[in-house]
Amino acid sequence: MMSSVSVQDELQEIQHGDVPRTSVRTDKPQSILKQVASSRRQTRRRKVPAWALKLITLRARLHHVLTVTLPQILREHRSEVLTAAFSFLAHLACGLLLALWLLPEKSDTDLIRLLAYSDEVIADEDFEEVVEIVQPELIQDRNIDSTMQQMLSELNRDQNRFDAFVSDDINLTLPLEDLTDLPDVPVVNQAFSGRSAAGKRAAVASNGGSEESERAVLLGLKWLQSIQRSDGSWCFAEIGDSDQPGRLTTTDMGATAMALLCYLGAGYTHEVESPFQQTVRSGLVYLVNHAELSSSGADLRGRFQSNSGLYVQGIATICLCEASAMSPNDKELKRLATNAIRFLERSQDRMEGGWRYTPGDAGDLSVTGWQLMALHSAKSGRIKVQSDTLRDAKEFLNSVALENGAFYAYMPRGPKTDSMTAVGLLCRMYNGWRRDRPALIQGVEYLAKVGPQPGAIYYNYYATQVLHHWGGDLWKHWNLRMREELVQSQRQDGPAAGSWDHVDWSDHGLGGRLYQTTLSILTLEVYYRHLPLYRRFDDTALTESPESTK
Repeated sequence: MMSSVSVQDELQEIQHGDVPRTSVRTDKPQSILKQVASSRRQTRRRKVPAWALKLITLRARLHHVLTVTLPQILREHRSEVLTAAFSFLAHLACGLLLALWLLPEKSDTDLIRLLAYSDEVIADEDFEEVVEIVQPELIQDRNIDSTMQQMLSELNRDQNRFDAFVSDDINLTLPLEDLTDLPDVPVVNQAFSGRSAAGKRAAVASNGGSEESERAVLLGLKWLQSIQRSDGSWCFAEIGDSDQPGRLTTTDMGATAMALLCYLGAGYTHEVESPFQQTVRSGLVYLVNHAELSSSGADLRGRFQSNSGLYVQGIATICLCEASAMSPNDKELKRLATNAIRFLERSQDRMEGGWRYTPGDAGDLSVTGWQLMALHSAKSGRIKVQSDTLRDAKEFLNSVALENGAFYAYMPRGPKTDSMTAVGLLCRMYNGWRRDRPALIQGVEYLAKVGPQPGAIYYNYYATQVLHHWGGDLWKHWNLRMREELVQSQRQDGPAAGSWDHVDWSDHGLGGRLYQTTLSILTLEVYYRHLPLYRRFDDTALTESPESTK
């Protein structure tokens, strides 16, 4: 081992140029010029660069610290160092034992889950535009009708109530006599608040529902309950003794999710006691048990058929996100919903921003519409959605938009269709388009002019939501036709009582009676399933027409 003294001597020799000479090899003959040149090179004294001197000095000092100074300090303070180390380990062990003792007893894996996952929810605020009219923190207008006051009052008292059971003798009235002198009521910012007991009754009364429409919803839910299988699932091809079964025999995750959405839309959950509580619980258990977890998230497609894979994923993700938002104490359900959103994000076509039949496919608007509704449901339930996913989806909407976004095509550079126009406009509303945007006004007026279409429940389902969010006279006229057509066409007797005959040409018979019935129920639940995006809490919002916003 080199000592610090020898290193200093070496430095002095190098600095003064006392470098030993190297003899010239003479075993091979060389020319005179080469011998002279070689001799001059060897006899010339070399000057060492300053950086090399500093490096050698630093090496010497570091070597001295590691071999002499540090060991000497450790030897002199050995007892103190050992005491500090043992004290640190003892305190760490006590802290871990105390943490385990203080954890709840409901699960011995909670600590592992706490370390592996994060339940922190960060609201995504990357939208470039904001909806024109949003719910205020306080209602200053005292001209609000008492029905809306009662709804908001109850929501403020118990914002997590979803006990919206509707009995056979449906009662849509509210006690109004004691509500005229209510003070300003804080508004609960909750996307699903219309599904609470008071919120549901008030929304039906103020948004255009009727006792007949609510009775039709209840009969439809009872029919769905009657054909639920013992494992909690539904199947498009198994509908009891009813006729018109679907041709999809194994796409049970999709059928189960569509049926569950009807119960959730009416306010029924697996946690609140009701005649449908067990129905919802067993259906959710089926979805949870058949979800495939991987590094890509939660795959909810199951044994899908044909091109239904990402349709099923989107619909089932909406179902889990809504169920999680309505049952906020169920952390496992929220975690699964979050993983389902991660799967959707990774399935997006990163080139154009859409979704289609399999992950990564170039998108079409029909499949993309369900995925965007799932992302909106996630955000409403305080599940984080990646901003680049929403940004890329917006670019896809731009690629299928016609006439500045008033109309929409199935795929980029395709012709406009009524159903895709309804899907596109609804996505634009949720993505933040203002109510005074000319393209939105033009598109809504076009749908209102076309009106509800018999035999096109897919189009009617989306267009009804667009007109519902728009409000005003256009919604009133649309709702009157749509509501009465659905109420009148529901089967009233036989094994199919409570369901709707399959007449939608766009389905090609794949979903059959179950598909037709679920979309019909969801359309009749529009009054309270989602609160209107542009609604003002005054009478002018109900009579406002698009012309007034131009």
